[in-house]
Amino acid sequence: MTRKKDFSCVCEAVENINDLQNAVEEECPTSCFSNLLSPTATLGDTIPFILFTKKSKPFTAFGNVGELNAGPCFSTVFFRVENIRGCCATLRLLIAFDEKRKVLDFTGKDHHKNEVCDVFRLEKTDFCIEVDLECFCAIECLNPRLLNRC
Repeated sequence: MTRKKDFSCVCEAVENINDLQNAVEEECPTSCFSNLLSPTATLGDTIPFILFTKKSKPFTAFGNVGELNAGPCFSTVFFRVENIRGCCATLRLLIAFDEKRKVLDFTGKDHHKNEVCDVFRLEKTDFCIEVDLECFCAIECLNPRLLNRC
C-alpha cells in the first residue's frame, strides 16, 4: 500500500525561514527577535537559500529580463522567501557578487562548484518568482552574513 505524502520537507523548511524573517521584521529592534538570526549581532531580515531540483541541480531563475534601464539580465540560484501560501511561495531573487564586485552568472548546463563558492556578497533585487515548493527535493540555507557584505 502506498502512503500519500502529507508534507514536503522543503515546504516546511521555507515556512520556518519565513516565520523567522517575519519575526525579525515585525518586532521592535530591542526585542529578543532582533537577534534571532544571530545571538551576538543583528544580521538583518534575510536567510538566503538555494533550492535543488529533483535532479540534484540548483534551481536557477532569471532577473531583469528585457528591462533596458535597470541593468543587465542576470541568473541566480540564491533566494529569499517573501511569502508562502500552502506550498506555493513568492521568492525574491538575490544577485551574487564575487570579491571584486563582479556579478556572478549561473547559466549554462552545469553549475560549477567554483561559481557558487566564489560568492562573496548577495543583494536583494526587485525581482520575484512564484514556485511550487513540492517540485524541489532539497534546500540549503546559507549564512545571513552574505547579504550586503562589504
